[in-house]
Amino acid sequence: MRIRGKQLLLGLISAILLAGIVAACGGGGSDSTSNGGEATGGGATNETPSENISGKVTVWDNEYEAFPEYTEVAKQLDAEFEKKYPGVTVDHVAEPFEGYEALVQAAFTSRQGPDVMQMLPGNIGVLQWTKGLEPLNELISQETQEKMNGWNLVTPDYAEEGERYGVPVGVGGLVPFYYNKKMFKEAGLPTKFEPKTWADVIEAGKKLKAAGIQPFTGGDGGEANEGAWLWAIGWSTVNTPQQATELSKGEIPFTDPIVAKAMQPAIELQEAGLYPKDRFDIPFFSEGGERFGKGEGAMALGLRSVTAYWGEYNKKLGEKNVGMFLPPGGYPLIEAEFAWTIPKFAANKDAAVAYVNFMASKEGIQALTDKAGLLPNRTDVELPASAPEQARQLVEWTREPNQQPYPHGMLPFTVSETLTNEMAQVLQGRTSVKAAQEAIQEVAEKELTE
Repeated sequence: MRIRGKQLLLGLISAILLAGIVAACGGGGSDSTSNGGEATGGGATNETPSENISGKVTVWDNEYEAFPEYTEVAKQLDAEFEKKYPGVTVDHVAEPFEGYEALVQAAFTSRQGPDVMQMLPGNIGVLQWTKGLEPLNELISQETQEKMNGWNLVTPDYAEEGERYGVPVGVGGLVPFYYNKKMFKEAGLPTKFEPKTWADVIEAGKKLKAAGIQPFTGGDGGEANEGAWLWAIGWSTVNTPQQATELSKGEIPFTDPIVAKAMQPAIELQEAGLYPKDRFDIPFFSEGGERFGKGEGAMALGLRSVTAYWGEYNKKLGEKNVGMFLPPGGYPLIEAEFAWTIPKFAANKDAAVAYVNFMASKEGIQALTDKAGLLPNRTDVELPASAPEQARQLVEWTREPNQQPYPHGMLPFTVSETLTNEMAQVLQGRTSVKAAQEAIQEVAEKELTE
């Protein structure tokens, strides 16, 4: 959401690292002890609970009390929920990002904790805990299931259909590229930039450089995520969503030529000299984004929200000067801001089901959109009239067909980590593409056979 800052990005990175530690210790869904096992009471039903539910519903929330606008809306929605269900009291607990994975692991191990958990989508969140979570297909209203996008983010194998273990909320992830329209004009480039090929991007970069303008800003030192994200973007321009699923399941090896083909756009951008010389000395890609916001470069990899995004850039560069473009020939890559889940050990499952339905309803998502800056993933929720043009374009893109999560995010943690590290080495000329592919494949084979 627009309310978040750099701390959320760092929290996400910490969560990914913790997810890997948990998975390495057997917490990624491999046995009933670490994943909650069987349901232990609560009486969940196969339909939305009646308004006669009562008792306390405890909610764990990473954003609560961390971001003022979100907290204000959450309190408002909690009050409305309690008014609708007068027998229920909401205990909304603020849980920080740091240490949250360990807390979740402890809850599933002891089978004690909240009735509702907020989690990250995909393999670093919901999908590593499926054995301990309630399938929600029969518990969430049909209207919400029809109107909400992003269900593949909470469904095993990222399938569009199947058991849904969470309700995705909001739109996050990469744009992927922002550009400075004023700088493009100065270099004789169109201010409405819609490249058809990667060659178009490189040619634009060369014209900017010839005009004395730094083409790209970037930061890929300590975290090395920028190269991995560029690989994911490259994948979307040369391969299909189905191939991403096959890659994540080991049906396509990392030594396949299509993996190398996805690396090429990032390699070509680097070899063309379009990035600053200190790119790999800058720890975080978001710091490269800060340079873009200061007008120190014409293009930058960016996010839809969180940090290094249009909300920051509009304030510094002006809304009319901040452009966005998708990867040439690629499809939009999408993530949710978070997901609501219900653990099997929930003590008050009827109230939990009612709460998740309420928060995911049109009214709940509209409130978060209007007052907390959420980019809505419900197709019946619209942005307020005052929303900037970038927010409108992003929502429009997310409602196009052929949406897909980030390919590297679909991979087991150790494989994704290896890909990230190897991609950084390739971009710095320290290893070959072939050697990088073989290193990733070695880890993938070990991961899939254990």
